[in-house]
Amino acid sequence: MNSTREIITLQFGHYSNFIGTHFWNLQEASFTYEENNKPLEICHDVLYREGVNLKGEVTYTPRMLCVDLKNGFYQLPDVHRGLYDLNCSNLDEEILNSSTKIQTIQEEKIPSNEFFSDLVKQELLIDDDSEKINIAEKVYNLDNDVKIWSDFLKARFHPRTITSIDEYKHNDSSNVFNNFAQGLGLWDSYIMKETWTDNLRLYAEECDYLQGFHISMDSLNGFGGLACKALEYLKDEYSNKTIIAMPVLSDNYILEDENSELQAVNTSLLFSSLFEHSTMFVPLTTSSGGWIKSQSHLNLDYLSYKNNLDYHSSAILASAIDTFTLGYRSRFGNDSMQTMCTRLTPLGRKAVSASIQLPLGFESKSNLLDYLQNSTLPLWKPISPQCTTEMSVAQTIVLRGITENMLYSNNLIRDSKNPSHHCTSPSDLLKLFLSFCDHVRMTEVHSFDSSLETIAPFPNIFSQSINQHGFVESSSRSSTSVVAKCAAISGLHNSNSMRDMFIALKNDSSKVKGSKLSHMFNYDIDVMDYKETLENLLVLSDNYLINDCL
Repeated sequence: MNSTREIITLQFGHYSNFIGTHFWNLQEASFTYEENNKPLEICHDVLYREGVNLKGEVTYTPRMLCVDLKNGFYQLPDVHRGLYDLNCSNLDEEILNSSTKIQTIQEEKIPSNEFFSDLVKQELLIDDDSEKINIAEKVYNLDNDVKIWSDFLKARFHPRTITSIDEYKHNDSSNVFNNFAQGLGLWDSYIMKETWTDNLRLYAEECDYLQGFHISMDSLNGFGGLACKALEYLKDEYSNKTIIAMPVLSDNYILEDENSELQAVNTSLLFSSLFEHSTMFVPLTTSSGGWIKSQSHLNLDYLSYKNNLDYHSSAILASAIDTFTLGYRSRFGNDSMQTMCTRLTPLGRKAVSASIQLPLGFESKSNLLDYLQNSTLPLWKPISPQCTTEMSVAQTIVLRGITENMLYSNNLIRDSKNPSHHCTSPSDLLKLFLSFCDHVRMTEVHSFDSSLETIAPFPNIFSQSINQHGFVESSSRSSTSVVAKCAAISGLHNSNSMRDMFIALKNDSSKVKGSKLSHMFNYDIDVMDYKETLENLLVLSDNYLINDCL
């Protein structure tokens, strides 16, 4: 059996693609091209595929399909045209041997930002008699330049990756795509039912051992409905594969008009469907309100980010996904998507919450034992809407960026009766610590030496007290130096507080009057469907009663 255990990634919506852009940039930042290096901890073949371009060169691109509205990504920058040149008279051998049709859409030229200008110079080896640009060490301020996700996309995609929904445009106030049922209706279009499913099939046929799908979707608009139709298709065609769904919520997508309450309705319809069609789902947001406008958001020590910038908040969520999925993307581990989902979802509790601590807050001259003993619990912050990670019955925790030589102080006098003095790995020490301090029935802990790679175009959101390696220093980091990597911890938690999330969602959705729902009912959802959805939320919340898991 092939040990690669491939995964196909699916992204639906603008914010999902913001997160996805950071995620793929993080993957490629962790690639190494130096010979004689020790094998990487992370098996990139799980998410990536090899191909051949027009020149016969081997390519390495994400095994991914992403969907967005017309103008949602504009014209991808020139730097992405090196792998598969669509203007070439010859066709890629891969495309010739498939039923994929490539449609070239000419859009108004978008000016390149400083990062992309440097990237083009670096890749084309342009020598302008100035010092050679090292993007990994340069500090960029892209906060005002990034408007859409392709503005900071460093990773390269296969031509079949991007699907454009031309019925709607991004930021078109006259024809908004803000309705779950609109997404349901789009599934029957040729572009989805034929082209998208053909592209998915081609990816699946390339896999030797496809273990499952990562699927993320915007929760507050029509992409939830479109993604649910895609999930139904996956359930029918790939019934034995694991599906981990990640509905994402950005505060910037919540309307502040008379229709703002429809965000809760869209989310209710999505979550109810995810219970039926996914193996496990993980709602993700940095905003406290989730589906309602909130003034409070995730607060992380040593981070100063702007929650109103999707470029910032999506970087945090992408970092969490990159970290909590490491357990089944490891080159040496035996974990899989299926085993993790089975462990985390007892008694029909398919919805789990996520957490992150970024950076770890680990002092440069400290050690893990001292860090844990001096820490304030919990070690992480929740990034799921209106719930906590406390009162969990099962959890998976991933620690990264802490190596074995950072376990103990050099001056430690080992006590033979103290079990914390005899751990041989960061995962052992962390699991022991959690067994005393975090009373969860089942805890799985993984640790990786690999840090989170936060070079450009990762945003400048780290405190000046964080050094270039992501550790806390007494002196401030120079304004001309970048935090290139950092330690982090992230987890998935089957928490009883998910019940509170479902009840709050049901209550907020119930406030919406029938007159406001009339537009939605003009599509593929009627009053009875909606009432059934609200009842389902209450039934699902009962799965999280505390007594059921004692």
